[in-house]
Amino acid sequence: MSALTPIKAAEIMEAVITRGDLAELSPAERAKYYVRVCESVGLNPMTQPFAYIMLNGKLVLYARKDCTDQLRALNGVSVTDISKEQAGDLYIVIAKVCNAKGRTDAATGVVYTAGLKGEALANAIMKAETKAKRRATLSVCGLGFLDETEIEDIAGRDKSMARDSRPPLPPPATIIATQITNATEIDPFYIPEDLRRTDIPKANGRDPDDLWIPDAAF
Repeated sequence: MSALTPIKAAEIMEAVITRGDLAELSPAERAKYYVRVCESVGLNPMTQPFAYIMLNGKLVLYARKDCTDQLRALNGVSVTDISKEQAGDLYIVIAKVCNAKGRTDAATGVVYTAGLKGEALANAIMKAETKAKRRATLSVCGLGFLDETEIEDIAGRDKSMARDSRPPLPPPATIIATQITNATEIDPFYIPEDLRRTDIPKANGRDPDDLWIPDAAF
């Protein structure tokens, strides 16, 4: 593959910076971008705080549970108040949060409950509260990423790039085994079958194929 010309490289960076589209980056570039984003807010990239998804024709990052959990700990975010309301077929939760510096914020979580009963209704109610808390956490920390609870509610999301958009296996300098938690997600810790290592012993009963061996310095 020929090297990018300065003009093409500039066009790619413009797509990333102005449009938030990571699809033009190579897998290696996306991996570096992923790590830099994590480092900029103090997150540990090895815990997979973000994942990729195609949304409105753009490849973007969204925040997973590990992201908001770490942000709460790093920034001393606590929930100060939660209000709940049933408005017709909608169950609405508003979470108010405060960080260690005294900054406050609030966010809403809404779920559709029509026809739900028993466990399904209980899960929907808990999801609304979780959504409100996570969205408030991201907001008070100044991050505009979508939360995974929001991603679940966006119909027609395109995961057709699931295999093409994952970074390649970097050379292992420090062996850190990270288990892939969801094979259907576009995540930065995917290892192609033809590159999987076979000389790694089983860990916790899992085969080496389930483990990614990253280079901590990449």
